[in-house]
Order: sequence, then C-alpha cells, then structure tokens
Amino acid sequence: MEKILLADDESSNRNLFEAILKSSFLNYEVQAFAEGASLVRRLEEDVSDIRLVVTDNFMPRVTGSEIIEKYARASKFKEIPFILCYGGDEEIGKKAVEDGAFGFIVKPMNLEEYVGVLRDALDLFKK
Repeated sequence: MEKILLADDESSNRNLFEAILKSSFLNYEVQAFAEGASLVRRLEEDVSDIRLVVTDNFMPRVTGSEIIEKYARASKFKEIPFILCYGGDEEIGKKAVEDGAFGFIVKPMNLEEYVGVLRDALDLFKK
C-alpha cells in the first residue's frame, strides 16, 4: 500500500494529523514519526511506496526545513511532494518552496484547508 509520511514532535498534533489523514485518505497507509531523524531514516530506505511527505518544521535534531532542503529536489524524490506544516513566520514556508517543497501550511490551520492542500499534492503527483 502507498504511504503518506507524517512527522511532528508534538504528540497531540501528530495524533490529530494522523487521524485526519487516516480518515481522509483511505487508500493510503499513514506512517507517523515523532521527530525528524526518524523520518530521515525512513527516507534513506526504499521510497517506491511513498506518495507524500508532511513534516513539521521545529523538531529536535533535524528540522522539517532541513529535510526538505536535503531531499525534496533529489532525483530519488522527484515524484514525491513534500509539504511543510508549521507554526511561525510565513517566510519559513516560502523558503521551503524555494528548496523544493510542494507547499506549506501555517499552524493553526483550517482542517479542510489542510486536507485540501494534501489532496492537491497527491492529485498533481499521481503515478
């Protein structure tokens, strides 16, 4: 089954977003990570089953911005959209897009907007 990867170090956010993804994207398996380093380890494996990566920015050890900067433009990930979902200055999101992210969502957000952006990314990058 194709996968959506989700990373957020705040367990309440991670649990909420994971539940939303599971109920909104029934044809995908959701893999959630509590910090950026775990997501990086997963990205270093086979990525043929990954369809979308959604990452928080402010996480210990490895930030979402660092993950996007390193992976989003790499040829191995050219068919996988990355989305930065974070609380903070919009400039962080704009920089993520410059680094190859499909888009960004600033927290707190409307949950319909959240699902809509993810759906747009999945539709645009259909295999």
